[in-house]
Amino acid sequence: MKTQVRFTQNIRWVTAAIVAALICAAANVPAAEPATNVTTQTFGSGKLYKTTVERQTEGELSADDLHQASLLTSQLLTHLNAASQQLADGRADAAKPELAKAESLVKMVRGLLPTTIVTTVTRDAQGKELYRDVQRVQDDQIPIFEGQFAIEAVEPIVEAKKDEAALKGLKLADADLIHTAVLVDLSFVERKLKRAGELLAKPKEAADELAQAQSQGVHFFARREDSPLVDVQHALRLAERQVQEKKYDGAKANLQLAKLGLDTYRTLIGEEAGKAVVELQTDIQKLSGELHKPEAAGKIRGMWDKVAGWFKHESGQAVQTSPTPTKEQPKS
Repeated sequence: MKTQVRFTQNIRWVTAAIVAALICAAANVPAAEPATNVTTQTFGSGKLYKTTVERQTEGELSADDLHQASLLTSQLLTHLNAASQQLADGRADAAKPELAKAESLVKMVRGLLPTTIVTTVTRDAQGKELYRDVQRVQDDQIPIFEGQFAIEAVEPIVEAKKDEAALKGLKLADADLIHTAVLVDLSFVERKLKRAGELLAKPKEAADELAQAQSQGVHFFARREDSPLVDVQHALRLAERQVQEKKYDGAKANLQLAKLGLDTYRTLIGEEAGKAVVELQTDIQKLSGELHKPEAAGKIRGMWDKVAGWFKHESGQAVQTSPTPTKEQPKS
């Protein structure tokens, strides 16, 4: 229990830092009409059977709503932490409203995510339907850290995972690496939340479910080619804020740092694949002389979003899907 309490305390520290950073990125945007994208694949010769798989995706995820999903997911972790603390103290009644808030946040995040309806149908040679299955799926690995936060923000979680690994006699191989992504497995956390709610009469067992949600539901990733993008995004974020504060010299210096980081990134991915990077560097250089213009901060935010799209994504990770005027990304 002592280790669990320490872990939940560490989660509170990191989520507080994450929320503070994400508040700068979250934005209220008007609701858009849901978009639908349909693809169909057919399998089999048809001599005996033919199977058709149709995927129909409803909705889009804009850059602003991806930021919002990240913010709400980090808030979800703070409520998990609070509930764990209450259960550790044997206060199941106090943990109940925290769990309710966490569950409501899960629903909100799911509402932001596009949904893909996968329909599988098998017919015989005469066209008679023999099998039909319909599944609704979402890419629900939610990024709460993708290069825009200082590495100190995730160190407490890394240390907590070291403690957990030590208890099992394991070595956490990536504990000392710079992490370029931290994902929350929304489905796993959702299941553990539900189970904890069912076990409130047994505080220790409920607390164990939440500890699993926090330790097993948060995944770290480190990618060598993404590391320079961490510095690029950090520099762009500072430049945006400094433009808003009319600190133009500082903003210009950070834009130059972003250009240098892009040089390193281009070296890692190759000159040919880095054509879009060169274009962004040219845009940065041009913008450096136009920082007094009203639209400068917005342009820097657009550059930040473009860089965010260059990070490698894990399977099932929620990513921006709505089209943007400048969609080109480096090939990898």
